[in-house]
Amino acid sequence: MKKLIALLLSAVLAVPMLFACGETGTQSGEPVPSEEESVDPKTVFVTPQKDMRGREFRVLCWDFGYGSNSILGYTGEVLYNEENADKLDSVDTAKKQVIDIVEDRFNCTIGGAKVNDVSTVNIVRSQHDSGIAEYDIVFDSPFTTKTLVAEQLLYNLYDIPTIDLTAPWWDQNSVNDLSLGGKLYFVAGDINTYDNQGTWCILFNKNLKESLGVPEDFYQLVRDDQWNFDKFTEICLRDGYTANTSGDNVLDEKDQWAFGTESYNMYVHLIAGGQKIAQKDENDMPYLTVSRDPETTVSMLQKVLDFYRRYDKVMCANFSNYTGKGFQNVWEETVHKAFVDGRELFYMCGLINVASFRTMKDEFGILPVPKYSPTQDDWHHTVSVQNSTVMSIPVGVENVEDIGTIVSALSEESKKYVTPAYYDVQLKYRDAKDAESGEMLDLIFSTRTFDLGATYNWGGILGQYMSESTDIASRFDSMIGTAEAELEKTVEAIEEAVK
Repeated sequence: MKKLIALLLSAVLAVPMLFACGETGTQSGEPVPSEEESVDPKTVFVTPQKDMRGREFRVLCWDFGYGSNSILGYTGEVLYNEENADKLDSVDTAKKQVIDIVEDRFNCTIGGAKVNDVSTVNIVRSQHDSGIAEYDIVFDSPFTTKTLVAEQLLYNLYDIPTIDLTAPWWDQNSVNDLSLGGKLYFVAGDINTYDNQGTWCILFNKNLKESLGVPEDFYQLVRDDQWNFDKFTEICLRDGYTANTSGDNVLDEKDQWAFGTESYNMYVHLIAGGQKIAQKDENDMPYLTVSRDPETTVSMLQKVLDFYRRYDKVMCANFSNYTGKGFQNVWEETVHKAFVDGRELFYMCGLINVASFRTMKDEFGILPVPKYSPTQDDWHHTVSVQNSTVMSIPVGVENVEDIGTIVSALSEESKKYVTPAYYDVQLKYRDAKDAESGEMLDLIFSTRTFDLGATYNWGGILGQYMSESTDIASRFDSMIGTAEAELEKTVEAIEEAVK
């Protein structure tokens, strides 16, 4: 990642030279340094400067950490915790620095709010109906934001000339994966960090691994391209790794487990095998994978489900043997607690959970999600459709080109300051306490994928990938017609959309 950041900053440094005005100025009217001058890449600006005459640009964020004991430290996208401005962590310090730079450079102010009592969707609808745009930039999950697409309440970002979606501060996987018919209504990049938090991984307890005598070096399995579903399940199913340690002769959430997970992760294993719910055709239009190739989807899911139904080896938080026990939060009180307590060898979750393990007694490491097949070439890592953010711009805002300029400036500066702070400090050196986990994070972030099928969830299809029921083929058959009809409505709405 450090090499990547250095290369990207070098590219950023080169761009103004390409647009030099004569021999004395850049596109933004700033002097071109001589070859002898030493230039700090962080002082180079690609986004053209403009006087915004004191305008306030307002950011709206959903508050993902509200009421959660496992989602810690979320202060919003772009925004930082102003109430504790004298005690900011490294990421919020970087956010403040970005805001200060943009406010000074563009003569504007950056403000906004996190909300947890009113849906961002309802706020966008309300401000559109009233004609009064209180918020200019919105950050919420893809799962929530997609609702506004069919209602034509979001700008196609390709229609905003001041946003260059090929710029290095946009996640190009999100640009390519989330577009529909050549239109893009929401995107992820350096301007937001919670998309990183929503990226899925495998955690392992180093102390428990040692006490169990697990012989494999997990990191080396990844390097040797032997970290796959078959190897992973073979390890989890070994005798003694799951054990009744509570002394009550009932194997449950109080005991020791080889693997803690949730039903959503069955879908994640298929993503790891390159099997999205929806693929796209040559016209950038989606189709349901299970409609074109049902045998592959069913056979892959059957293999994963067979493993997850090994109730004597796998603790799946929201399977029926735990959901009926009256937990206030079944995830936090089963698989999450077991990992914190040092009673779980592997825990499959989003990076969002890592912050809550900082006070954990045991040491832990981070691993990629195993490849589904030993013979596949590429790694694939999903980004949660509900526990992540994307950026969108509501229709009806004042002077959308100016908003595009500010979005670009915030993104450019976030790449210089926020991303290094988040990645190198928050993850590599604070939460992940070994260089190998940093190496694994490099791999995970470089192989992320975004699935339109999970995002739009046509006909509730995502639930079919998460069901504990074994009648896989018949349950897809029973709902595929509804899913395809809803997909077609989305496509029609996008084709009819106007600027």
